[in-house]
Amino acid sequence: MLNSFDLYDLYAVFVGIRSHPDHPLNGAIMDRIIRALNDRESGEINQIRKAVRCAGKLQNDDIYCFVNTENVYTYIPFILKEETVYSVLLSSCEEMKHVVTEGNFERIIDLADCLHNLPIYISENKSIIPKIFWKNEVAFYRKKWDEDFLVKEQKLCGS
Repeated sequence: MLNSFDLYDLYAVFVGIRSHPDHPLNGAIMDRIIRALNDRESGEINQIRKAVRCAGKLQNDDIYCFVNTENVYTYIPFILKEETVYSVLLSSCEEMKHVVTEGNFERIIDLADCLHNLPIYISENKSIIPKIFWKNEVAFYRKKWDEDFLVKEQKLCGS
């Protein structure tokens, strides 16, 4: 299961993709993150960080260099257990993988901009995705690119 530090790492990945939509490892990074999100039984720390690290050679990479350091935590922070939130994260990352593969840089940037605060919202609101995320970030992406983006997941969250 993910903890709040994994969510902060996911935030950093979305920001990296937004800043560098042409990075050659963005697709592989999203693949690895999707695998980590599907592994709900893992009690491993640094899951997202390790997933990104396994996507390719990032030792000298300025964008994703944070993954080359293991975080050692003196306490285990908030643990993400809500299946509805995992569903939102998984669908978001699958859409990001699809958009990265498609190669439309404007759409990649818009989706990364839409998603980058989601992990922070989840961490800071104890697994509740605030309505502002749906009203602002998701509404913009839906209007411009995909009117069905996260509709099912939003209903599951009760927003």
